[in-house]
Parts: sequence; structure tokens; C-alpha cells
Amino acid sequence: LLPERGRDLILAGAILSIDLGAIAANWRGLRDAGRATGRQVDCAAVLKADAYGTGAAVVGARLAAEGCRHFFVAHIDEGIALRRVLPEPPIYVLNGLLPGTEPDFVEHRLAPVLNHLAQLNAWRAAAQRFNRALDAVVHLDTGLHRLGFSAEDAQVLVNERGRLRGLRLALIMSHLVASEDTSNPV
Repeated sequence: LLPERGRDLILAGAILSIDLGAIAANWRGLRDAGRATGRQVDCAAVLKADAYGTGAAVVGARLAAEGCRHFFVAHIDEGIALRRVLPEPPIYVLNGLLPGTEPDFVEHRLAPVLNHLAQLNAWRAAAQRFNRALDAVVHLDTGLHRLGFSAEDAQVLVNERGRLRGLRLALIMSHLVASEDTSNPV
């Protein structure tokens, strides 16, 4: 008979070993590739789904120690958990601002990735209610059609810049649908 822990591992059907050194080296490689362009580039970490099963708390702490200054998660609960480990750097929530979560975002110093005008309006109202500027990210849909401001709503922001009043625009982002295809206009 196997010792109890060994038996559990065999019954699980797989053993996953996480190499934090390799994760850190991959992040440094991406960071350094961006810097090699001669432009000011920052490399963030996306730690959604518990860092894709590798442990967001452990991976986040290691990447912060390596110099990572921006972190993304998918859902607010992931952001709250990561904030316990990373008290200082910005943490952005990709799925945006769900109704009623504004106090949680403010309490845990999380920034929503705003995906449409209703989220923007709700976050602006929260800035007024809490009487302070709040960090936000505007996500533009450039063809993936999953999340992000449509071209029409993005034009509303261009034409009505006052809609951002009360917010500190931390980033403007997109999820490119065909970034590897240089002939694709989006």
C-alpha cells in the first residue's frame, strides 16, 4: 500500500508541478522584449482563474517581486483575494462593473475594466457618491466581439469627454482579434 498522500496523487491521475522561476523568466522575457522596442512599455500579469490554476497569490507575489506593476483578474472575487497578497499595485477586473459591486471595488481599491456606457455611468456615479476620483480602464472592442465598447459607444466618449469626469483613466485597452496578422486593419 502507498502512503495516503501518494495514493491521493495516483488516484488524481495527474501531478502538476509549478515552476515559479520559469513563470518569472517568461514575464521578464516579455517585459524585456517590449523594452527592446525603445518605447515605454509595461508588461502586466493576467492572473484570472487562480492564475490559470497555478495559484494567483503565489504567482502574483513572485511577479511583483520581479517588478510587475499591473495585474488583471477576471472577476471581482479574484481581485479581492489578490489584494490581500498585493496591497499596493493596481488590480484591474476584466469582466467590468456588475451592478451593486461599486462599494467592493472602492473598499478593495480595484479598478473595473469598463466595457460599455452603462458601466461607465455607474462608475462615474460611484465616484460622485464616494466623493473621490476612481481609477478605471476603458476597453475598446476591436473585433473580438466579447467585451468592450462598440465603435459607436467609443465615439460617444470621444465626442463627450465629460463622461469621464470623476474618473482617472488608468488604461485604454483592447483584445486584438488578429494581432499576428499585420494586414488585418483591426
